[in-house]
Amino acid sequence: MISIITSTYKSERHLPRMLELVKAFSKELDTANTAHEFLFLPNNPTDKENSLIDAAAAENSKIKKTVRSLEPLYATWNAGIEIASYPNITFWNVDDRRFVPAIIDGLKILNAGADVVYFPFKYRRYVKIFNISILAKFKTFVPPEFNLKRFYIEMHCGPFFMATKEAFRKAGGFDISYKISGDFEWQARAALKGLIFKRSLVVAGLFTNDGTTLSGSKSTLHQEENRRVYALSEGKK
Repeated sequence: MISIITSTYKSERHLPRMLELVKAFSKELDTANTAHEFLFLPNNPTDKENSLIDAAAAENSKIKKTVRSLEPLYATWNAGIEIASYPNITFWNVDDRRFVPAIIDGLKILNAGADVVYFPFKYRRYVKIFNISILAKFKTFVPPEFNLKRFYIEMHCGPFFMATKEAFRKAGGFDISYKISGDFEWQARAALKGLIFKRSLVVAGLFTNDGTTLSGSKSTLHQEENRRVYALSEGKK
């Protein structure tokens, strides 16, 4: 059983493709007898975004929509966790792809007692040259086995991690003061609180950086937020 949370904002370009992927994904999960729901939490959606999600929900009752006012990403994720019907949680960004076999493997690992499961994933990065997107990098990231010290100084859960709803009760929700590194901060905090992290070796999805993605941008803000995460291990704020 899994609740899959998606926060959207100004996502008209990505939603048509993503919703087609979601409908196919749902059929695969049904075939695998896996109870699931897709929780879309659009922030200040346009009429077009509403109509796209509503049309998909009319076709598939597992697609659900809860409109939010404009808020930080991690506030929306926290809201999704609160309304989730199922005991296991994951997230799906509108411009990424997810693979069903990883969900199935992750659920097996969570059901065996893990609090958090993390995965290898494919990564592609584009750069724009004369307003044309050129593929600059394509690789598969394989995270290491869990090691406490590494998990509070490096982000290894990646964009496709799964966790139990109970894990968020134990560690707390995402810190909404972060704009970029909130998932890294949650990973570090959960690790320091002793939650059980397990690695799956099933590739979970495809993460796309189109050149505007904040994650991995090495911006001043990103580096500053990462330093805040490093301070957790020293008992600093």
